[in-house]
Amino acid sequence: MNPGRRSVLALVAAVVALGVATGCSTDPLGDGNTTVTADSVIYPLSLQYHGIDVVADVPYGADPLQRMDVCLPADSEPETSATPTATPTAGASAAPDDAAAAAAAGPGTGRPAVMMIHGGSWSHGDKATAAYRSVCQYLASEGFVTFNVDYRLAPTDPFPAGLDDVRRALDYVFRPATLETYDVDPQRVGLFGGSAGGNLAAMLAVTDHESSAFAEGDRVRAVVDLSGPTNLTRRSTEPDGVSASFQRKQLLYLGCRSYVACPAAVRASPEYHVTSDTAPFFIGHSTDEFIPLWESQEFAATLREHDVPVTFVAVEGSAHSIAQLDEAMSRRVVTFLRAELG
Repeated sequence: MNPGRRSVLALVAAVVALGVATGCSTDPLGDGNTTVTADSVIYPLSLQYHGIDVVADVPYGADPLQRMDVCLPADSEPETSATPTATPTAGASAAPDDAAAAAAAGPGTGRPAVMMIHGGSWSHGDKATAAYRSVCQYLASEGFVTFNVDYRLAPTDPFPAGLDDVRRALDYVFRPATLETYDVDPQRVGLFGGSAGGNLAAMLAVTDHESSAFAEGDRVRAVVDLSGPTNLTRRSTEPDGVSASFQRKQLLYLGCRSYVACPAAVRASPEYHVTSDTAPFFIGHSTDEFIPLWESQEFAATLREHDVPVTFVAVEGSAHSIAQLDEAMSRRVVTFLRAELG
């Protein structure tokens, strides 16, 4: 075992031994590690969302999978003229005078927003599944305009198709027409992803400085990554790495037959692309799930080496991705997003 790996494992052991927080406690956020227990209920699925409209299947590209749903806070209604193919559900309760006043006030007066990316091993999954739809509505109920994104899937469309799609979706969010339609402040946009979606959200964040929007001042300000694979290289195939079945899915996504000669593995791994410009992260990862804990542990360490603030929450057990979102974890995520997006 190499010295760096030993130091990471020692850090994990120290954090677990401390038992910094448990269950429903309200633990402090900021640059630090926390270990918690979790309930088995996905909290957003347990709620009713009255007045939270969903604008379904807004196109951000020509492919049938290049679509997003927009979950709207209960106090506003979009200007649907900018997205003629989208139809909001009934029940919006916006005050037109308030919307007009916000528009007249100019930039910097809009609402915070989150772009959400579903999981599914990069090969399946859907923005409209009950679990991801409920998380979208939950974030909207907490005041965030939430863009819930679909993207092309492997093996039909391997890397970088999915990453290209979510980058295109993010560019769509930053379009002036989109910002105006949904009353979004471009200085208050974050990302949320679970599992493969966590990988894609992290990749967007660590390569954010390469986008044209970054040069214009529009950039990602916060990232929530739940169980996202962050090291897709041969390193992830070691005995304590991902399962054999997931390795096969990972290779299909990378478009490689093996890890021996697979340059896409580094290109698709957030671990290798962190810069000091990367936005603050909230990372949630269970201690005994099929994506190994060390991936997120080492990713957090790399972020901190670049002075990027990280709130790291280790969840005891095997809950994967958004299955971690019991009531306490849901509140932690919202508290982080509010702190970073205002």
